[in-house]
Amino acid sequence: MDDAAVGDLVLAGFQKLGFVQFAGIEGVEFSAGRNVVTIAPKPEHLNHNGDLHAAVLFGLAETAAMGASISGIVDLMGATFIVARDGRIEYLARAKGEAGPFLATSELTAGTLEQVRADIVARVDVELEVPVDITDSTGKSVAASAFTAVIRPRRK
Repeated sequence: MDDAAVGDLVLAGFQKLGFVQFAGIEGVEFSAGRNVVTIAPKPEHLNHNGDLHAAVLFGLAETAAMGASISGIVDLMGATFIVARDGRIEYLARAKGEAGPFLATSELTAGTLEQVRADIVARVDVELEVPVDITDSTGKSVAASAFTAVIRPRRK
């Protein structure tokens, strides 16, 4: 199966999640080491200033990060349990509703993916820091975040 087909399957799986449906998060790009998702703000996503609510930005970032964390291991997911352990976000600029849609991009290096794959095969627990950059429609960064993805062997 090629990257595009795998990406379509993963993004279709994300679309089944309640928060992703509520927020209207959509997949843009998925390949080994990279996940990009987007949100077009709706009135219910905005705070009292007309900006994308911080919780929605956090959820967008987490969706991008966890997608990137599985991007190079889709074929090994049956042998793993994956969860976000923690996350942090720095709001860099106002995410004005009218500046949407917003893109969340998360990328991992080929070397990182190679090590994660080797650890999974060796049944070693992995804690992986996954960075995310969120930009508005002009390309301006409005938030930077990082999440720790915990990847463990499934119990037998």
